[in-house]
Amino acid sequence: MADDDNLTFLKKSHLFKGLSDEEILVVRDYAMPSLRAYDKNDVIVGQGDPVSKIGIICHGTVLSTKYHYNGETQILRIYKQGEVLSLDAVNTTFLTSPVSLISQTGCEILFLSYQKLMQGDKLSPSIKETIIFNNSEILSNELVRLMYKIDVLSKRTLQERVLTYLSIIREKKGKDTFDISMNQEQFAQYLCVNRSVLSKELNQMRKRGLIDYKKNRYTLYEKFMNK
Repeated sequence: MADDDNLTFLKKSHLFKGLSDEEILVVRDYAMPSLRAYDKNDVIVGQGDPVSKIGIICHGTVLSTKYHYNGETQILRIYKQGEVLSLDAVNTTFLTSPVSLISQTGCEILFLSYQKLMQGDKLSPSIKETIIFNNSEILSNELVRLMYKIDVLSKRTLQERVLTYLSIIREKKGKDTFDISMNQEQFAQYLCVNRSVLSKELNQMRKRGLIDYKKNRYTLYEKFMNK
């Protein structure tokens, strides 16, 4: 990937929103981002790995996955093109990843040294201030996503978990039929249940007229509000 392409992806990243083209050029030349390509299901960052760089997704999607001591796997969220990886880890004192980041598809990721962005003497105070502001906004959005997840998992029954999650996605998408970007195995991991249990519940919900679905695409019917 050429430097001009790197510059294009930096411009599209929320982390550098508000910087001029000249300022982003300074960031690129100083931080010297490096591109890495990954095949589907490759581990980008392992849970517990030391982290010093952030990654901007140029192409593809990435799963944030938590592995538990008992062997269970939980999907926390899916990162999409333009989003920033490991921003939470580089802002902690531990500097280790709390999750594994795994390529959901083939993907390309642009890595930058976070220390250079925050502590380097080549970037002006105004550039750093803008990056810090955007950093805070991104992490705040992550907190909101976490609150949504807590809301989903706090529901007593699996049906309530499914309906709560789908209603959140419907509200975000603004339509009743939408793609959740997860297959059924991944959806089960997100909901912290066994796939066969989720499959049975989804079929029952479809028979009751609450939802319809095909692969990753779901339709949520208004009548569930009265259930």
